Amino acid sequence: MDSWHRSLAQQGLPGAGCFKATYPYAQWNRIACSTPPRVWYPVPPSRRPRLQQEVGDGLDFTADTSPRLISTAIGAFPKVKGVTSVDSVGCCGYQGLNSYSLQLNSYFFQTDACGNIPNCAGWEQFVYENPSGSSKGQLFIQDWLVPTSSSGLSGCPPDAGWEYVGIGCVQNSPYSVNVANVSITDLQQLIVTGVAASGGDSIYLSVGSTEYGMKDIQSDGITDLSQHWEGSEFNVIGNGGGDTADFNSGSKITVSLQTDDGVTKRPACPADTGTTGESNNLNFVRAPSAAPKLQYPSIEFTMSSKTNGKATCDAVKGM
Repeated sequence: MDSWHRSLAQQGLPGAGCFKATYPYAQWNRIACSTPPRVWYPVPPSRRPRLQQEVGDGLDFTADTSPRLISTAIGAFPKVKGVTSVDSVGCCGYQGLNSYSLQLNSYFFQTDACGNIPNCAGWEQFVYENPSGSSKGQLFIQDWLVPTSSSGLSGCPPDAGWEYVGIGCVQNSPYSVNVANVSITDLQQLIVTGVAASGGDSIYLSVGSTEYGMKDIQSDGITDLSQHWEGSEFNVIGNGGGDTADFNSGSKITVSLQTDDGVTKRPACPADTGTTGESNNLNFVRAPSAAPKLQYPSIEFTMSSKTNGKATCDAVKGM
C-alpha cells in the first residue's frame, strides 16, 4: 500500500484538475472538482513571520532542509493510540465534533508575488479540512502574502486574485476535491502529500485504499513555492480561523514528515518553528526511541494528552 501511494505521487497528476485512484490500480481517473471553502488558516495576529525561522515563531516541530529545496513533503501518523474524539473549538473556523484540519505548511519565504509591497513574505499551505457532521471534507491549497513587520501590509497586488483579510492577502486554489468525511478514529489511515513544481503545485490525500489528488492551474503555483521551499510543518489541528482541535483524554499521536530535497541527509528538527495559527490541546512528549528510515529524509515526534518528560524530535536520513 505504501509503495502504491508513493508511485501515484511520483508519476504525478495528468493535468490540472481533480483526480482519484483506487488500490491496487496505479491509474488516475478524473473526477468533478468543487470550490474550496471560504475559511482561512492564518498565522495569528500576535505573531509576525520572519524570513529566517527562529524559536518562538509557533509551537511545533518542523523539518528544516535549508539551503536545499524541498520538492515533495509527505505527512502521516504512523502511531495513533487512544483517540476517540476531537472537537474543533474557537471563534472563526468550522467548529464541532469531528471537525479538524490536516495542514502541510511551508516556511515563510521571499516571493516575487509580493510585487512592490514592502515587508511582505509568501506562505503556502496544503490543506485537508474535515467538517463536523456528514458534510464532505475538502482537499485544496491556500496561498498567503503575510506581513513581516507590525505595520502590516499596505495592500494586495492588483489583478492577481488576492483577497485582503486584515492580517494578510489570501487566495485558494481554483479547485478543491470533495472527500467523504473521515472520522478522527481513522487518523492513522490518512497521508497528506504536497508537491511543488514549476508546472503547478499538487496536493494528495490517501484515505486507506483510495487516493485523491488536485493539481493547481497556475504555472509554478501562486507564490513560486518550488523556488523557495526550505522547511515544512505537518500536524492535525483546528479547522481554520485559529481554532483548536480538542482531543479526548488518553490521546497519543505520532507524526511523521518526509521531505524530498534531493539528498539522503537528515533534516534539522527545530522546536517552536511552526507557522500556522491553528493548534491542538496535546503536549509534545518524548519521541519514539528509534524512528524508522523512510524513503526520504524525515522527522518524527509524538503528542499526548499527558506529559512525558522532555519533548524530543527524531531526525532520520533517507534511503
